[in-house]
Amino acid sequence: PQPAKAIPIGPTRARHESQMYGGALGGASALLAVHEDVKTAVLKASEEKRRAVKVVADAKGEQLLCGGELLQSGSFEEDFKAIPNLLEDGVPCLVLIRLKGVEGDPTAPQAKESDWAMLAWTPGDSPVKLRMLCATSQKIIQKEFGDLVPKFLSFNVTERSEVTLANFAEETRVATAADRRAAMTQEEIDAAQVREDFAKEKMAAPKMLAGLVALQIKAQDSFNDAMKVLAKEEGKAVVGHLAGPKGEELRGEVLEDVTSPEQLRRRLPETEPCYVLLRAKEGRILVLTWLPEGCGVKNRMKCSTFKSSVVTLVKDMWKSECGVELTVCQAEVTAEDELVDSLLDTPASVAKSGQAMAAAGGGGAGPMGGFALPGMGAGRPPPGGFALPGMRPT
Repeated sequence: PQPAKAIPIGPTRARHESQMYGGALGGASALLAVHEDVKTAVLKASEEKRRAVKVVADAKGEQLLCGGELLQSGSFEEDFKAIPNLLEDGVPCLVLIRLKGVEGDPTAPQAKESDWAMLAWTPGDSPVKLRMLCATSQKIIQKEFGDLVPKFLSFNVTERSEVTLANFAEETRVATAADRRAAMTQEEIDAAQVREDFAKEKMAAPKMLAGLVALQIKAQDSFNDAMKVLAKEEGKAVVGHLAGPKGEELRGEVLEDVTSPEQLRRRLPETEPCYVLLRAKEGRILVLTWLPEGCGVKNRMKCSTFKSSVVTLVKDMWKSECGVELTVCQAEVTAEDELVDSLLDTPASVAKSGQAMAAAGGGGAGPMGGFALPGMGAGRPPPGGFALPGMRPT
């Protein structure tokens, strides 16, 4: 393969430093616009065989400029060795790295076109304000390219010697449960165990009082189509997003190449609650309620409120599509490290589908000695129970 070559473009270092040291810096929280050259370089990276794009901050012009690029060769490893050529001593910058390699390249990671990394170069001898500005720019870049790149892998370096493929692979590796446990103190381990036990008890506890009617959610056509794909094809997952004017409808999205919860990492929204449907075993579906810490309280409550309705909807749609009753497993997760394959072994829900409940005549009898409150459905009171004034006995 041809050796990778870093091509410097954009402002020279002298001009770059003079702009960043100028009075226009105005603090590290200055809002910088992404220049069109950067947008074009990233959006056409695959077409123009571009491996990396260097981004530098022009505080005076209040922009993030393209400061260089790296064209891809036949070897991802060789490309990575050329990245230090884009870096300047004492000048922080960002390097956006396209991870998808050339077909047949054994050194390339398994990646899609939407998989990128963001190398943050903050040398120790650079001014504090410049390093802070570089950190702020990371959020701006992520927001600008959020539609193309759901999440940049973060790789922070302060020395050129740290820019190696081995370091990158280690820094961006998803930590296992054993890794996290090894980094904990005994006090943290005990606290984590308490949270895990509490979560198990919460999952096993009843979600609502018998007789209460759950709010019903309406499926959009996109969710109906996604469910048909899930029923017919392996290796798919369906994400249900709350949609509609009042957030009381369900929009569907199909995720490719997903056979386990761990493969959902970095593919779910950071600030939006949603539902994820994943095949568990034959005749079983895992319904995950995704409640990330970044979402608002109101959205979390709404997502939790409609969970029962979503499960009923899924069971009814599956029976209509496949002609069989579906067994549903449920779990609630709030962080990516909770997306573990053991969720596939979650105990199954014993609730019937909406059609089955209707055929059975509603919610069934209440507990021994119980009674129904006004407006809580029909049916005779259980043995020992009685009807309150105003209720219509049948």
